[in-house]
Amino acid sequence: MSMRFHLHAIETEMSAQWSVERRKEIIASIPLGRIGKPEDVAEAVLFLVSDSASFVTGRDPGCKWRALMD
Repeated sequence: MSMRFHLHAIETEMSAQWSVERRKEIIASIPLGRIGKPEDVAEAVLFLVSDSASFVTGRDPGCKWRALMD
């Protein structure tokens, strides 16, 4: 069993500048159907540094970081 994290678009000052069409295109590519919030990333980080993740080694977490740059 592997755990996968997919970091998609996050609401930032940069993403606030996207056109309506670009925003719709990006949202359509996200399985959850929404742009993430900074709090979503913070919660994942808090989990990974907590004792609850003590068995997560980071050796091969299957993380895929995807950058969206215009």
